[in-house]
Amino acid sequence: MKIIESVSQASVYVADMRASGKKIGFVPTLGGLHKGHQLLMQRAREENDAIIISIFLNPMQFRKPQFLKYPSDFEQDMRVAEEINVDMIFHPPVAEMFQHVAHIDNFFKFQTAEAAHRQDEHFVIEQQDENGIDNLVRVPSNLVYQLDGKIHPWTFDGAATIVYKLFNILQPESAYFGEKDIQQLAILTKMAETYFPAIKVIGVPTLRDADNLAFSSRNVLLSDEQRRTALSVYHALKHGEHLIRTGESDAAIVLNAIKAIIAAQPLIKIDYIDIVDKRLLKYAKKISDDMILYAAFFLNGIRLTDTLIVEL
Repeated sequence: MKIIESVSQASVYVADMRASGKKIGFVPTLGGLHKGHQLLMQRAREENDAIIISIFLNPMQFRKPQFLKYPSDFEQDMRVAEEINVDMIFHPPVAEMFQHVAHIDNFFKFQTAEAAHRQDEHFVIEQQDENGIDNLVRVPSNLVYQLDGKIHPWTFDGAATIVYKLFNILQPESAYFGEKDIQQLAILTKMAETYFPAIKVIGVPTLRDADNLAFSSRNVLLSDEQRRTALSVYHALKHGEHLIRTGESDAAIVLNAIKAIIAAQPLIKIDYIDIVDKRLLKYAKKISDDMILYAAFFLNGIRLTDTLIVEL
């Protein structure tokens, strides 16, 4: 397994792979690899000749305290990747991916002006913003101001920006993302269709542990009690799914039932809970099509999310 940190070396490596006729599958990650990431890598291995993963903790996707506390262990990540026979890990430093950003704090400043250049239906790529971030991708309003984006729209600009850069560097045939981050998946799918039509974005269903907690890099930060508490969110979403499947069509009733179960847990601070149409990512008063049940919440300052897709 090859470890590459520079953009130029990664480009050469990919060019050599392409010259030998290999089909490349790509899994972008923030690090903190777990079984959910392994599932993405396994899918990529099954469908391609070679696998590349990126491990890059993108400061654009976090508030500064969360960025500094993110659970990263590159040695462990390498062991996880080796189990799946990953061909190459692209592990660039921040300065390699953002050569014009003078200080780490500049990444957090861009969040305050997130709506300045956004359009309603089209992506906007800023050549370089006032903080030195180049190729900054602004996600259109109709995609970003839904679900989590109502509170943290800039995190999706950050995700789109780094994936845009990675797609340009690595040029894979396909890229794999988890359905747990359903809004990110929808945004990156649309971005690929717009700028990288040759790259197929593939969503992979959420992987859960034996107790049904969705895998997350942040799960390692949870105590046993916090883990049991986090499961109440999953049970609340499952209750909402049960209501839908037994005939409840009023989205407000389903949403309030979910909120009531979660609100009964004193350790949980709700960040955002919603139910939206899967195709449009928008709230629908009446449930008549496939729906997404989504929850974002805090446990002792640790932010977690969970998603259930209800296909009717």
